[in-house]
Amino acid sequence: MDQPEFIETERQTTCAVCGSGGIEAYRDLQDAIFGAPGTWSFSRCTRAGCDTYWLDPRPTASDIGKAYVRYYTHTKPGEASLRSRLVHILAVENAARRFGFASHRLAGPLAVCAAALTAAYPGLRPHLDLLVRYLPSSQMGAGRLLDVGCGDGQALAILRDLGWTVTGLDTDERAIASAVARGLDVIQGTLIESRFPDQTFDAVVSSHVIEHVHDPRAFLAESRRILREGGRLVAVTPNVRAYSHARHGRYWRGLEPPRHLTLFSQSGLKRLATAAGLLDVAVTPTARAVALTEIASAVVRECGHYDEDRWPGLPIWMRAQVEQWRAQSRLHRSSESGNELLLTAQR
Repeated sequence: MDQPEFIETERQTTCAVCGSGGIEAYRDLQDAIFGAPGTWSFSRCTRAGCDTYWLDPRPTASDIGKAYVRYYTHTKPGEASLRSRLVHILAVENAARRFGFASHRLAGPLAVCAAALTAAYPGLRPHLDLLVRYLPSSQMGAGRLLDVGCGDGQALAILRDLGWTVTGLDTDERAIASAVARGLDVIQGTLIESRFPDQTFDAVVSSHVIEHVHDPRAFLAESRRILREGGRLVAVTPNVRAYSHARHGRYWRGLEPPRHLTLFSQSGLKRLATAAGLLDVAVTPTARAVALTEIASAVVRECGHYDEDRWPGLPIWMRAQVEQWRAQSRLHRSSESGNELLLTAQR
């Protein structure tokens, strides 16, 4: 599909978290991942402790779809790679061991191999935790679940196997076709547009969605509205205070203009969720996807463009693995330095 020549924009002069003004953090950024047109700037909140970043100007709601023309490709309907099937098995087994779900999928030597794999490479376990959306054993398979931005349905299929009655929501037709081919119930549209009835779901989860929406507070408030009493919200998003951001600056993979509209700190995201009426709000930095972020950021710094299907070269790949190993110990020393933020809350 041809890339558009122009994306209509609008000004966003205040912080979505606290309403304060901002100062320029970056200017003249380009889309080094998917080649959307335009040059872009980020502002940073001036309020002490907030540290929220936002795109200003940003694509309008009516035109932002143009930024996704060459976005992630999804598996074709009916196609699932060997790697995808293996990850599915490992995620279910990981849920059995870490989140209390009783699984009979793996047994004997195969279960031992799965446990050894997740123990041997520190980047694998956080990824498997994300695929079950960090849901605790007390709620595992405990009712209806909505995955906002479900993509091709990989995580949704795992959650279904763990006992949830699942519904997916996405705006990408290709992703929806792939998810439907897995036998999943998936709806096309945004969370706000879908207007689910009050208190429909026991869990509302999302991975790397809230940074893409124009009104993140409304996104969280709508999630709260459709949660049942005591229902659980889980959202994962890049951490603007990540070590990799400090390391790579304007080349950081997490910026991703013009699709990432708002980037949060730990304190800022907690404040936003509380303002949306959620209870028992906790925001925890994690060390997930450090190697992937390091590879993309380093390639953009060196080449100006990153293609995820292209081998980055051994030196960059090796440095990324070292960073992944270091990330967990770094997180213990500096609790805010994690690569991603995990938001959990209750209605």
